[in-house]
Amino acid sequence: MSNESNIFSAFDFKKDRNWIDWFYRFDIAKFETLLRTKNESFWQKAGERRALELFHAAAERVPAYKDFLKKHDIRHMEIKTILDFRGVPLTDKENYIQAYPLKKRCWDGSLARQAVIPASSGTSGEPKFWPRGGFQEFEAGVIHELIYKNIFHINKHKTLALIGFPMGVYVSGVATVLPTWLVANKKYDLTLMSIGNNKSEMLRAVRNLYKDYSQILLIGHPFFIKDVIEAGKNEGVLWSKMKLGLMFCSEGFSEGWRRYILKQADMSFGRNMAVSTYGSSEMLLMGHETPLSVFVRTALEKNTTIAQKMFGDIAMPDLFQYNPLFRYIESVHDDLVFTSASGIPLVRFNLRDSGKVIPFVSIKKIISKTNADDWELPFVALRGRSDQTIVFYAANIYPEHVKAGLDDVKFYGKLTGKFVMRKDYLKNMDEFLEINIELTKETKTRSSLAAAIQKEVVKKLRKINMEYLDASSRFGEKLIPRIILWPYQHEKHFRPGLKPKYIAKQ
Repeated sequence: MSNESNIFSAFDFKKDRNWIDWFYRFDIAKFETLLRTKNESFWQKAGERRALELFHAAAERVPAYKDFLKKHDIRHMEIKTILDFRGVPLTDKENYIQAYPLKKRCWDGSLARQAVIPASSGTSGEPKFWPRGGFQEFEAGVIHELIYKNIFHINKHKTLALIGFPMGVYVSGVATVLPTWLVANKKYDLTLMSIGNNKSEMLRAVRNLYKDYSQILLIGHPFFIKDVIEAGKNEGVLWSKMKLGLMFCSEGFSEGWRRYILKQADMSFGRNMAVSTYGSSEMLLMGHETPLSVFVRTALEKNTTIAQKMFGDIAMPDLFQYNPLFRYIESVHDDLVFTSASGIPLVRFNLRDSGKVIPFVSIKKIISKTNADDWELPFVALRGRSDQTIVFYAANIYPEHVKAGLDDVKFYGKLTGKFVMRKDYLKNMDEFLEINIELTKETKTRSSLAAAIQKEVVKKLRKINMEYLDASSRFGEKLIPRIILWPYQHEKHFRPGLKPKYIAKQ
């Protein structure tokens, strides 16, 4: 059996094995050799084979998916090629997640083999549960080991990883702590602290422990880590005295924001040590920034003509590399569609993320050279949510939640019900959320009305959105949206004839 076959058999999600033991037996060095030596086509074909394998397994062993295919008159044995696979109906939150009970969406219709069940908020405020088992932890461990070793070089530096994601039921905290713990026990000089999004505790850990390590990793939501770095600087923490690495998830940012945070942290060793990851509650990490993706994004920022040709817009999307073996991604009508052997297996699942898949060969055409060690993996460009959602301090802000705040008896007759949300940045690169609201023809703009609306919207968000509630407890006034009232049919957002929209284009 070839090295390639051995490696791929290690990721056989159908096997019933001790996946934690399997992680420690897995030869990461051989996998890294494949990443350095195999071209994009190799990984794409591996991903296609695995996507088909997962499809057939789910069609036979996942009750919900079996029923879904039956309702769409799909006979899974007739799907034999990747072209056939592209004709399989998409699943999404409405037609699959909400349509079937949780256990029916699991392997063999059972939760018994799931090891952990984190949760996320939904549009209704009711949590969605995302169970996963040993295989998912094995896979997450491998992905995190690749990031920690190849970007932060934990094999060369005694490293303290301070994890600042919320804990409790939240996906991001558990999904980072568990694989990091696995990696830390694999003969690396890596120590982790699960601090949660507590700025004071994170700074206390930095002050007391940084001298015992040659590298400190700050891991968390971008604007929480920004808050930690700024507060530390103001309190006398000398970031320049330590080798610092930053790893983010849950929210994108501009290159201007990255430059700002590097300057605040006195990080002279460059942007490659401040990287973002692309993850979701449903599938954990799907991709991550690499030195190459950061270089490409920076280069395209300076050449808007090529960027517009590449992305179809002058607005710069987030740009990640991903391995099709782990997550098979398709671009379908500007939405990203995923096939993943998750705790809840997902086949052609529309996450409602707007973006596109960009082959490595397309990127190679626009950059002058690549490093011999660059992984020839495809890229995924993420523009944002396609389902009218704004990510604000890592909380998903749904129009339905804002509507709930506006739909109060004291506002009847004063508001038309139309509103437009917008997220932007202050000079210090803090985010702010702005809600533009249309008044009825008879209503005049008054600060007292804006204040009343603001109070009611915040109250409703805190009541029905647990992510917003958690973020507001940490960041306080930064989470309070700005309310701007506009006269009836104002041209800025509410011109007659315009198609109603909830999100303003940035």
